[in-house]
Amino acid sequence: MRSSNLFLILVIFVLSIYGSGCSSHDTSETVNTTVIEFLEAVNAGNNDLAFSMYEGKDFLVPASIEMLFKNKKFSPGSLKDVVITSEEHTELVAVVTAECTVARLDDNGNELEQTLLPVYFKLQYTELGWIITRVTFSAPLELSEDDLVEIKVQETPIDPITENSVPITVFAVLLFGSGIYLNRKEKQKQKKNSRTVDGSNATPMPKGSLAQFIRIVPSQQVMAGKKATIDVWVKNFSQQPYENFAVKARFPNTVDIKDLYLFFDTIPAGQAAKQTWTFVPKMQGWLGVEEPTIVFEYLGTKYTGTLDTVWVPVQ
Repeated sequence: MRSSNLFLILVIFVLSIYGSGCSSHDTSETVNTTVIEFLEAVNAGNNDLAFSMYEGKDFLVPASIEMLFKNKKFSPGSLKDVVITSEEHTELVAVVTAECTVARLDDNGNELEQTLLPVYFKLQYTELGWIITRVTFSAPLELSEDDLVEIKVQETPIDPITENSVPITVFAVLLFGSGIYLNRKEKQKQKKNSRTVDGSNATPMPKGSLAQFIRIVPSQQVMAGKKATIDVWVKNFSQQPYENFAVKARFPNTVDIKDLYLFFDTIPAGQAAKQTWTFVPKMQGWLGVEEPTIVFEYLGTKYTGTLDTVWVPVQ
């Protein structure tokens, strides 16, 4: 019986992804978003985050990103605007020119002048989505597939977030065989609910970056007076674990819910995890789960960010 329920949940989850449009996207918009988020991470001094979007030979370690951009007078806090002036892509590669308005700052952080700094990117489509493979300031890059980067993706027991085109039966077999979900669920049941989700002193993350590895999926046919669920799926694409991963949100007073906080604790590299809000809506209409807030630690740095409101129809 438990296996049947798990299979049903998995089916609903994958169908929800297709229904919400997560399985298709505008390539140009996704490519440009990746470039802009990379530049925003550099501007915020989040070199670890920028490095996680990159795979190639220009940067061997996160610190090399900071060094190269500082040599071009692009220091944290100096980026004022980004305009994508050109973008070309095939199914596998893309090239982008980003015109950056960069301010020159004095020792006290006061702006002295602004200059235009073109930055040229090459990206490659992989199992992880679009990954930046070249960054240069000298000249536009060619739209060529001759220098593809080999990016190895660790196989995981479940991958319903990004590989939703794989047959559902494969997901089910890998999920049940690993036992990861069941073990994690049992561990979470044993934890006390006295903890809170604290985002103070955390580095902000862009909403677009969070949306790449987090999915919030309400159950189907939510009915007033009956128990319903909202699943939160997290996929760790990086090569290091997410530590102290937690999620909170604001539910309206028209809902009976016991636990507002979801604690994932550690999510190993390359693996996925799920936690669930269980609630009972009191009345029909649209239920808004507001300010879904994520807090976690990565490589010793604490990050936080907030996703859009999740709207759930209650019958």
